[in-house]
Amino acid sequence: MTKKLQSITNKTAPLGAIIVILLLWFLACDMEFVPAYMLPSPIDVVKAFADNFSIMMKQAAVTLQETLYGLLIGIAIAFVIASLMDRFTIINKALYPVLVVTQTIPTIAIAPLLVLWMGFGMAPKITLVVITTFFPIAIGLLNGFQSVDEDAINLMRSMGARRLQIFRIIKLPNATAFFGASHFSRLCGCRRRCFGMARRI
Repeated sequence: MTKKLQSITNKTAPLGAIIVILLLWFLACDMEFVPAYMLPSPIDVVKAFADNFSIMMKQAAVTLQETLYGLLIGIAIAFVIASLMDRFTIINKALYPVLVVTQTIPTIAIAPLLVLWMGFGMAPKITLVVITTFFPIAIGLLNGFQSVDEDAINLMRSMGARRLQIFRIIKLPNATAFFGASHFSRLCGCRRRCFGMARRI
């Protein structure tokens, strides 16, 4: 009985909080504490959403397309870079600090520059998605490549396996599993961030 009551409380508490927030929002707008152009009432928001639903869906489809293209390109570039960094130590030492530095630049500062350089089409938005998603994917794949069991690699070498075979049979599956388990949440976070930034450009 206690567990059931706790479960009900856990479900109703967030709903109650949302209702209170909506009520305070409505009262603030109804009493004109905040100008309507700065904070429209919830009813106005719902009406605008219903009136512009078809337009919003078209724009959402374009944003989803841009995000998907950027994500695919980011994955492809990250795979190539991570493979080269795993294969050549000099490339790893040269590129790793550069990758870290690129993540210190806020995307809100990059977005206007991309618009100036590439215009108002899909190119700057796709580029922004690539920049945002590239780093966690590349680092995840690189960590997966480097976390392979050395005994498995030595076993493959003793059987006459080549580098490409070792990469395809041992390193690639290990990197895929490592990336999926350890960096899925980070990737989702980047995708949400990309949706928001792509809509602002």
